[in-house]
Amino acid sequence: MTESNAQEPQHFNEIRADRACIGCGFNLYAQPVSKEEHYGLAICTCPECGTVAALQSYPVMSHWVNRFRALIAAIWIIVLLGIFIGHTMSITGMAQGTANLAGEKMGDIIGHEHHIWSQEQDRLRELAKQTDQTAAQSATPNATPIATPDPLSFGGTTTIVTSNGVTTVNGTIVPTTPLSPAQSGQYNWVWLTQGWGDAHLQQVIDESGGLLANIDREFLVMLIPGTIVGTLFGMFWSVALLGGTRRKAIIVPLVACLIACLLLIGMSRPDYNYTYISGLTQDLYAPVIGPVFIAYMFLISCFGIWIGRMVARRIVVMALPARSRVPLSNLWIQDGLALPKSK
Repeated sequence: MTESNAQEPQHFNEIRADRACIGCGFNLYAQPVSKEEHYGLAICTCPECGTVAALQSYPVMSHWVNRFRALIAAIWIIVLLGIFIGHTMSITGMAQGTANLAGEKMGDIIGHEHHIWSQEQDRLRELAKQTDQTAAQSATPNATPIATPDPLSFGGTTTIVTSNGVTTVNGTIVPTTPLSPAQSGQYNWVWLTQGWGDAHLQQVIDESGGLLANIDREFLVMLIPGTIVGTLFGMFWSVALLGGTRRKAIIVPLVACLIACLLLIGMSRPDYNYTYISGLTQDLYAPVIGPVFIAYMFLISCFGIWIGRMVARRIVVMALPARSRVPLSNLWIQDGLALPKSK
């Protein structure tokens, strides 16, 4: 063996963990480890700057360390599941809020019509009571009422008939007190009278032009928090799921949006008899505007996934020195990029 061969380092292993070069901060992962003949030290030469680093061998860690690592992995999976549930619930909640705002205008229309109907019923009942008390002898028991879709009889000898907006009591026309237009949100928490929805709701909706014609544009305000929340969740999934590509990470918000859509439609079953007007309009508009908003949330989440790793890499470069970036090198390696060198 020649002298040159005797002095040549012997390769016997490679680095299997993240380790920063002391000269330039380059990640020495998978670089060959050599044994220096003169001192017998394990060394590694940086392929970027040529700096030689002496390596120290550590004893194999006990099985308790492996158990601890498994526990940390299990906790991390539970955290990811919790965040996924939070992502799904946030989409569902904001979709419900969007439907609630979109139904404000229709709620005012329904509330105003219901208010008119309620006042008319109260007034007619009071009028019938007074008529029975003061004119019981003069009422005609055999009077034939005018044909009406909604006749009201209150006992005694009084017959009240409403037809084409005109009310008659025992054949006498009763003047109607005009009502002022509804103010926005005035009837949100008005409880619908039992039976009114089944008898009058669809007619009110049709006469007003339908649900689409009366969407309140105030719902567009929800696009602001939706954009912020969707982008942040997308950025989180982009960084948290470094084991896969960004295209695979899109599956997570897709599943969250599909579940949110099913929850929204499943919970939106209008009850015409036992509900507030705001709850009724929210249930009416949820199947109409909710899926559109959820689709927008999915697109925004995809945008967040696309920029998430780029933003994370920028933050790491600005916040950490070169040697401290090595544990986060997967942010570059997963996208086929090289860890930036120190300047």
